[in-house]
Amino acid sequence: MKITDEIAIGWWADHLEGNLDDEKLSLLEAYLSENAELKIELEQSGELWSKMEMLENPEPSQAMDQRFEAMLQGYGSAHAHRSPGFLVMIQNWMTSNWQAAVPALIVGLIIGFFLLPKQTGEVKELASEVQDMKKMLMLSMIEKPQAQDRIMAVNMVSEIPKADEKITASLVSTLNNDPSVNVRLAALDALMHYAKHEYVRARLIKSISLQTSPLMQVALADAMIALQEKSAVESFSHLLDSAQVEESVKSKLESTIKTLKEI
Repeated sequence: MKITDEIAIGWWADHLEGNLDDEKLSLLEAYLSENAELKIELEQSGELWSKMEMLENPEPSQAMDQRFEAMLQGYGSAHAHRSPGFLVMIQNWMTSNWQAAVPALIVGLIIGFFLLPKQTGEVKELASEVQDMKKMLMLSMIEKPQAQDRIMAVNMVSEIPKADEKITASLVSTLNNDPSVNVRLAALDALMHYAKHEYVRARLIKSISLQTSPLMQVALADAMIALQEKSAVESFSHLLDSAQVEESVKSKLESTIKTLKEI
């Protein structure tokens, strides 16, 4: 049997749902081993699907309802010139079944991204819509009570090329307020990807005075050195003068201050 990209994508979707037999799975794996680019794209879609499956199904908050409804309205407005019947059907179903709709829409958009003809001009729109769904998923998961869910949400930021104000603000809030040191460390790592923005740098410097964990203080010291952020010297000096620094960390901060002054 001759396998094409379209067949491989369809089989991959069946594989994600657990409906692909062993024979087809072997053929699919062999085909993807010879088509590295398609394999990478499908694996990325699979990772996103796995994250969706790990989500619990709590009652959505009013804020999430509003975010999801706003997104649907935006989607409908942007596509008003297309066939209205089909879009209305999708929107009505998604509004009443949003928990099932989110993963279904993401997988559908990903498959559509591969299958739609490139000349239609819709590929970029689909890619943008997938990113919007990732953002909504990240903002939802970062509010969950389990630390592992919040870490997963923070790590998703690496899949969002351009973090908007909501994403960065959420990461900053997590960096300063999350009760788990591991989650705060993950938030710091995520924010470093956007440290070229003045807003992010300013928030990282401001966070220095808010951290009481030795691990976070050391991590921020390393971050400021990596960024060569001389303006952080004052914040570290104030931190050293406070009662929030353990003896084991003081030498690290003193060394950081010296290094930053010499840059």
